[in-house]
Amino acid sequence: MREFTIVNILYNRKVSVRMNELVTEVGMSERTIRDVIRSLDKTGEANGFEVRMIRGQGYLLEISDETRFSKYLEKGLLQLDQVDLDNKQSRQQYLLFYLLQNDGYQSMDNMSEEIGISRSTMISDLKEVEQRLAAFKLTLSRRAHYGIMIEGDEQDFRKAFSYFILQSGHTLQHTEDFHAFGEVFEGEQLKRFLLQILKEKELKISDVFLDNILTHLFILLYRVSKHNFIVSGQAMQAKPEPLYQDIAGRIADYIASHYQIKLPADEIDYLALHISGKTIMERMSDETKSHLRDGITSILKQLDREFLTGFTDDDALREALLLHMFPLLNRLYYNLQLGNPLVEDVYSQYANVFVISFRFAEIIEEQYGFRMSRDEAGYVALHFATHLERMQQRNLEKFKRIAVICSTGAGSAQLIRLKLEAVFPKASVITASITEVEEISSKPVDLILSTVPLATEIKEKPVIHIKQLLDDQEIQRIKEILSLQINRTQPSYKLMDFKDLFRRELFHLSGPNDYTELLNQRCREIVDNHYAAEDFPKQVLLREHKFTTIYKNGVAGPHPMRMSAIRDCISVTVLKKPLIYEGKPVQLIFLINLGPGQLFLHKEISKLLLVLMEKEDSRSRLLNVNSYEQFMNEIENLL
Repeated sequence: MREFTIVNILYNRKVSVRMNELVTEVGMSERTIRDVIRSLDKTGEANGFEVRMIRGQGYLLEISDETRFSKYLEKGLLQLDQVDLDNKQSRQQYLLFYLLQNDGYQSMDNMSEEIGISRSTMISDLKEVEQRLAAFKLTLSRRAHYGIMIEGDEQDFRKAFSYFILQSGHTLQHTEDFHAFGEVFEGEQLKRFLLQILKEKELKISDVFLDNILTHLFILLYRVSKHNFIVSGQAMQAKPEPLYQDIAGRIADYIASHYQIKLPADEIDYLALHISGKTIMERMSDETKSHLRDGITSILKQLDREFLTGFTDDDALREALLLHMFPLLNRLYYNLQLGNPLVEDVYSQYANVFVISFRFAEIIEEQYGFRMSRDEAGYVALHFATHLERMQQRNLEKFKRIAVICSTGAGSAQLIRLKLEAVFPKASVITASITEVEEISSKPVDLILSTVPLATEIKEKPVIHIKQLLDDQEIQRIKEILSLQINRTQPSYKLMDFKDLFRRELFHLSGPNDYTELLNQRCREIVDNHYAAEDFPKQVLLREHKFTTIYKNGVAGPHPMRMSAIRDCISVTVLKKPLIYEGKPVQLIFLINLGPGQLFLHKEISKLLLVLMEKEDSRSRLLNVNSYEQFMNEIENLL
């Protein structure tokens, strides 16, 4: 069953799945999952599939024989319908399936008997189920002699239904009526009808948002067929615009003729709001476009002041945000924020960009009064990531004359020169020894790369310290420095500088049992050492309250709302036992304090945290250190 559970998750996702996601999904350790995946080599060979590890992306399912794999899948689904009694995640998923698909109170004795667990085990599981439902503003109602049921507003119920039933990788047995409804729901036909209407109205929609609307329609029809309705005032602060009401009305007519279900007016309005928040209107009125463009420009100027970036000068970024903002503000106004299946990957890969995106979300809240979710901030982060990639390429083209200081001889210098000419095709690259530094500094060069520490400071010329051998990772690091380092007369961070961010006086092997209290103490310590201003604790706790910075597998990277360090540093706390904050365990805490313009350095720190999230052995070694010296040795190995 363990083998098929992993295969089924990979099959449903269709894309690469990271190790930390599999750990969360199946409730096994990384070591166990690796053992199971290794055992899948023989199983896959016999059943027409292979699980491949793609570096930097995760595990991907590749099917070579559809017939053999279909038989394997069918056989596995029959086994997967049974609950894995030894797996807490599996038991909890079953309870969510059961409660979300059944109306009214459900007997706890019946549920424990059906699963095959004791009543005490089920009560323990239900406590965690209740925490997971609380994220959707739902509660478990308990009534003596009747049992338990889920309570909350219908739109919140539907969000939970979508997340736990339709979008999970689990394939537990559905109830008979839910399965029967799924058989008659013609999703492809409804999709074609919807796309036809959107084309007539000159509206565009992404594949992700289209699937989101179809999921909404599926849940809407299933819930309405069971007489569960959105009621007036639950979700709608105002009527949707006539354009979207017309589209929703035509879909309602389609539903009435194909499914013999008549939607109430409130359901039609709710559907119209979903469509308004997920489609892009190409022919926006000049007044609306001008108003939004002014607002976006104002936000970008504020971000440029705080992060020392050049967003305001990028017309492509402004236009991309303009098209994104119109449906976004509709979603925020009607509290219909989207889930983002990529949010964890975006957060891990572009943590430095997420800092900007979080700040963007805060300015939106200040100016418009709407609070963005972490998932919505993830969509915005992709626009800023695209900008930085574009700026990286433009910045590389600016460097026409590059000097390389190398002390290991002509052979290695020549190799470095050839590799750099491939990265900077429009540049002339010259090499020199350490004795020629003074002469080089007087020449009209745009950039100096050095494999050795320079004894004298070179003013008014950017200097980057590099490795002796330029591998792909080091070349990418050079590109990112040139893309993100705004003040180009300052030397970049070398490896030794990165390590200097960690300080003995900011290292701890224990702390308070409350995560918020621990953060407050560590922040005060940074302030008391004159590394940050007095409002640093407030800025960090405010950030954590709005968007928690706890990653996967107990790793956390808290940071303030604004990058304003007096002196860059990282406070580290290693806990022997994890704390729980907002349902997430946290054991390795890297409190980040950086100054304006240090986006590249923030990304380098995030890469370190990503390694710790994904590599159990690296994480385990850090958790077992007993001194600052041991910690620094492990950090050197990781770097």
